[in-house]
Amino acid sequence: MLLMSQVSNVDKPLVAVAGASGFVGSHLRDFLAQDYRFRALTRSASVVAQNPSADSTEWRRCDLYSLPKVTEALAGCDYGIYLVHSMAPSSRLVQGNFEDTDLLLADNFIRAAESAGLKHVIYLSGLIPSTDEPLSPHLRSRLEVERVLRSRTVKVTVLRAGLIFGPGGSSFSLLINLVRRLPIMLLPAWVRSKTHSVDIENVCQAFELCMKEEGLSGKTYDLGGHRPMTYREMIQETARLQGKSAHFINFPFNCFGLSKHWVSVFGNVPPALVGPLQESLQHDLEARRSELSDRLEDKFISFEDSFRRSVDSDGMPKPNPRSATQSSDRRHIKQERRVRSVQRMPLPVDWDAQQIATEYGEWLSRRFGGLINAVKDDKGIVRFTLLGGRVVLLELTPTPYSQGSGRRCAFYISGGKLSRVVDPPGRLEFRIFPDQGCVIASIHGFAPTLPWWIYANTQARIHLRVMRAFGRHLKRVGS
Repeated sequence: MLLMSQVSNVDKPLVAVAGASGFVGSHLRDFLAQDYRFRALTRSASVVAQNPSADSTEWRRCDLYSLPKVTEALAGCDYGIYLVHSMAPSSRLVQGNFEDTDLLLADNFIRAAESAGLKHVIYLSGLIPSTDEPLSPHLRSRLEVERVLRSRTVKVTVLRAGLIFGPGGSSFSLLINLVRRLPIMLLPAWVRSKTHSVDIENVCQAFELCMKEEGLSGKTYDLGGHRPMTYREMIQETARLQGKSAHFINFPFNCFGLSKHWVSVFGNVPPALVGPLQESLQHDLEARRSELSDRLEDKFISFEDSFRRSVDSDGMPKPNPRSATQSSDRRHIKQERRVRSVQRMPLPVDWDAQQIATEYGEWLSRRFGGLINAVKDDKGIVRFTLLGGRVVLLELTPTPYSQGSGRRCAFYISGGKLSRVVDPPGRLEFRIFPDQGCVIASIHGFAPTLPWWIYANTQARIHLRVMRAFGRHLKRVGS
């Protein structure tokens, strides 16, 4: 019997899940476990250690910022599920915003999916307003990721959802904690826009239908199972279900910066998650009907039932699946003392990544008046030197994975006085996005030799100013 079970399990399609350990990823794997096997991708060593691989899930530690690592992780998979939104810190110091990191991560995943021969990728995006109003950075990023995922030959289905409620989700936890801790709330303008929330089980059902039915794949669908409500109405409804009263003082402005912090403190949710949420809620977001929503309509779970499924017997929110490993992840990130920098710059017309990399070295030498020089040897190794070449500040060795590619030019940070020797080594990469008219200049896993507090207040700041100046230079070149 055991042998028959193993054989039948091997026959199931293998699905790569990026973002597998989070709220949505955990529910999806449980919901689809009867019909699929999963290769769960995570950057967290703690997640892998605390979640040994089982019959339905093989855990794989994977740096999603590394195209070769993602390509290796997706080998042998049939389908892909992409749930990544880069709001949580991935290094001790991150210079960059989530829009630029999301662009880079999505490009890595879809290029790897194409190389691995995946049949179908499903991406969980966000609801987009039906008007032509300027989008929040969060929703603008979601749309850009949709476009990048659809830029290759792999079939991509996009599911757009607003707030997703369910056991372990941060959306209900935030509401419950606000009602529990604040008898009187000062409400900014963004809480009065309408939004369309949905239960996690209905989201899982949507994924299942799109994976199993060929006629539903390759399209874009909105998901919204609860009745549309303003965030204020959600707070009121949550208070009613808790048997409490909610009292408000309306404020006529959005005040994103201030409200982000008080919502984070009293809602017990990181500011990195609250900011994009509240900026998106400035829009009226209502799901559009589709053939997929028509198929799910009789299965939609109400807001009240979502609440009751999301709390324990004491009315407290059930824990997020990532809560058990978040503290150890933060400790590990701090101990590693690594740096990530992701900077978006204008792309001069008809330039490739190799031209950008060469121009960077030449521009830097000119910028510092010959004090710092970029010297390339016959093996392509670039050394940034000081004092006429007597001191090597950084040594960059070309990676074998970007040779001959006009879109990527990548180097390992292989030596120099400013960098520790670490495994895996840090990387410098230039990647062009012609459709977006930009180049992403990024550093991943850089390990400085300077004591951290000195580095953070000197070298890190200088690097950021230099990269911004190089971006301005590229803009002038392209104008």
